[in-house]
Amino acid sequence: MNTTTKSNSKELLKHTMNCMMLLKANAINVEEAKAQANLLKQANNVLKYELDRAIAYQKFEKLEIRDIEEI
Repeated sequence: MNTTTKSNSKELLKHTMNCMMLLKANAINVEEAKAQANLLKQANNVLKYELDRAIAYQKFEKLEIRDIEEI
């Protein structure tokens, strides 16, 4: 993934499939594929956190969640 690619589920899945094709073509080794899989797992966790946070904002009107991005 380059730095201008959007971070959404569709792009993560596209990158996963690309890594699988590179592994099948022996363009990358198993260790590189594992490293990419771990990074994708972490990125997916961030997306899940953002979704859960958005749901919490909608569900609870007076919920005060600390905004760690601004610290």
